[in-house]
Amino acid sequence: MNCKRCHHVAQIHESSMKSSSLMKLGRCTIPGCTCRQYVDSIEELDEDLL
Repeated sequence: MNCKRCHHVAQIHESSMKSSSLMKLGRCTIPGCTCRQYVDSIEELDEDLL
C-alpha cells in the first residue's frame, strides 16, 4: 500500500510505535521526502479483514 501523503510504498517508511497509523509506520526514508508519518489509505479495518 502507498502512503496518502507522499505516495511512497509502506515498506519505505520506518516502523514507529508512536505512529497513529494502523500499520505503525513513521517517517519516509526516501532522501528528500518530507513525509514524517505514514498515512493509511484506509480509515479503519473491517472485522472481515482481520
